[in-house]
Amino acid sequence: MSGFFYGLNFIKSMKIQIINIRPGGNDTSLVKGIIRDPIKRKFINDKIMKLYPNIEQVGFVNLDPENPELLMAGGEFCANAIVCNAFLTLGGKPGKILIKASGVKRKLVVGVTANSEAFAEMPVNSEPKQTIIKIKNSSDYLVKMDGIIHYVTFSDMVLKNMNQNQIKQRAMNIIKQNKLDTFPAAGVMYVRKMNKELSIIPVVYVRDINTLFIESACGSGSTAVGMVVSLKNNSGIKDLSIYQPSGNPIKVTVNYKKGKFSYTQIQNPIKVLNDINISIDI
Repeated sequence: MSGFFYGLNFIKSMKIQIINIRPGGNDTSLVKGIIRDPIKRKFINDKIMKLYPNIEQVGFVNLDPENPELLMAGGEFCANAIVCNAFLTLGGKPGKILIKASGVKRKLVVGVTANSEAFAEMPVNSEPKQTIIKIKNSSDYLVKMDGIIHYVTFSDMVLKNMNQNQIKQRAMNIIKQNKLDTFPAAGVMYVRKMNKELSIIPVVYVRDINTLFIESACGSGSTAVGMVVSLKNNSGIKDLSIYQPSGNPIKVTVNYKKGKFSYTQIQNPIKVLNDINISIDI
């Protein structure tokens, strides 16, 4: 018995401060302080998701306006997390800053609008041939971004009568068949068009932390859809509302001129759920 209690002395507790936040309905947990060790990040990610089952992704942040940074648990790029970081760094007040984000080599423009919505530049190549690949013998597309890749399909009727596990399995099959699981993160965007409005069912896989979610909202996936729409129409788009499973829209802007993407961004409302300190046994 004494040996049992002696063993308990090796259990240590780590205190962390987290902000649970909702961008467009996509519940996200941001840990204050950057942790470089990917094993520790995954451990904390798993603990937070167990404590808060509504959380779909975890990031680690520096909220210093002079040096803001976002490092996702899996080292991937996450659009919704970066707009959250922008909102928190600026204190919800209008402004614009540059931010460092995992999966991306250059800093991105992010900010908050006068109506308190957050926006973020998306990391895409200006050349369509290096960004968007048409899948042969289909109406599907691959859209490459720094830190994530998306498979965009307009054949959403294949999901009819499928439950969530079946939808996730089908998406994972697409990811594996197209070797997208070699990327830090990969998504399958099922797109539906009704009454001139677009909506998506986003399924996202993050390789290094082995998570697969039907997300309540996906910013980079919405961007991928917007870029495909822009390319097909041979024109840019401004604040195109793409509706998410949460029921909320994410607004996508794509500047497309003379056959090139010059700038893309998402914009959405942000709701802070709570800001708390928790202890995690390690």
